[in-house]
Amino acid sequence: MTLSDLWLLIAAGFVFLMQAGFLCFEVGLARRKHQPAVALKNLIDWAIVTTLFLLIGFGVMFGDSAGGLFGVSRFGGDVGELPGGFDVQGLTFLLFQLTFAGTAITIVSGALVERITVAAYAVLTAAMAVAIYPVIGHWVWGGTIGGADGWLRDLGFHDFAGAGVVHLTGAAVALVGIAAVGPRLGRFGADGSVRDFAPSNTPMAALGTVVLWLGWWGFNGGSAFGATADVPLIILRTNIAGAGGLLAALVVALVLGDTRRLGVTMITGALAGLVAITAVADRGSLLAAFALGVIAGGAAPHLGRLLLSLKIDDALGVVPIHGAGAVIGLVLGPVLTGTGDLGLVEAVVVQLLGVGAIIGWSAIVGGALMVVLRRTIGLRVAPSQERLDADDEPTPTPVVDAPRDRLTEADLADLL
Repeated sequence: MTLSDLWLLIAAGFVFLMQAGFLCFEVGLARRKHQPAVALKNLIDWAIVTTLFLLIGFGVMFGDSAGGLFGVSRFGGDVGELPGGFDVQGLTFLLFQLTFAGTAITIVSGALVERITVAAYAVLTAAMAVAIYPVIGHWVWGGTIGGADGWLRDLGFHDFAGAGVVHLTGAAVALVGIAAVGPRLGRFGADGSVRDFAPSNTPMAALGTVVLWLGWWGFNGGSAFGATADVPLIILRTNIAGAGGLLAALVVALVLGDTRRLGVTMITGALAGLVAITAVADRGSLLAAFALGVIAGGAAPHLGRLLLSLKIDDALGVVPIHGAGAVIGLVLGPVLTGTGDLGLVEAVVVQLLGVGAIIGWSAIVGGALMVVLRRTIGLRVAPSQERLDADDEPTPTPVVDAPRDRLTEADLADLL
């Protein structure tokens, strides 16, 4: 095993750790009654993607290209020989890509929490693993380990570590899922008012954000595909973009006087900044990375408010974080960090074309699947399972009802 193999294995572990980050993030922002279902769905989707991506999805993504559209070889975990000069072994590369697929699919879970059935989510996960994520991945990264390039890669589309392939794909499928499933019961009033569904555990969501942030070091740093001299700078760009996103969201909240849910706003900004830099973590200065994070982190809270005004109930802010962050990173990233072999105008046009193609394929396939699921096994849990009344939340029992020096036997009996 080479040093590059070892680094990629470590990076894969970091990216897999993001599953724990997503779980904590989603459980912390979901309402208490729905926490067990949220946690179980995160376990289920990893089991499904592990099976289907290894057997089918990897081949669709990295197999020999059929006209730049999808791969037609390397199925069943058959990585074959990697091209000369590729620093890592095939199985190491396969494991790293598996963790990426799991991340893309978990993104969808966050937008649909508290509403979608386990069965429908399992089918959606399967479709993501074989027909949505790997097809888009082939367009952008096809040819990485041999064969002809995917059609977007051939045009010069740049997405270093998956802002488009992973995050925008997940956000686009999530958005059509939100439209198909509808808002949570009681979220919007008949008069247009918005009921605030407060997070059940903001510290847990913050812990999830820290775990995700750490996972991003492997997500972007591992995408160098080797223990190269560029890795420390890639990780530093990633880190400062996240910091810029958090600070920008904090400033936006303070300027607007919207400090009621300051923690969630800061989390949204940090994650949006991390998504944005994922597109161009291999390019540019630290100042450019910080600026990109600031733009994404400042924009994400505004998009969240816009979605609410349109009565779109994105439970965990998936579209502002992963959608807006990705678009900003893909389109503005090259402007701030460099356009490679393309001119500025040509690079922006290609990036916009790629953004449109990713959103289009995700929305068309995801939307068609939603229609089929709604007409067959159903998408949404029963109202009795979803409804969360005030009576469902336990009322904390005070330790004492008046100041006392110590607990009495009666107090202890009340606690038991």
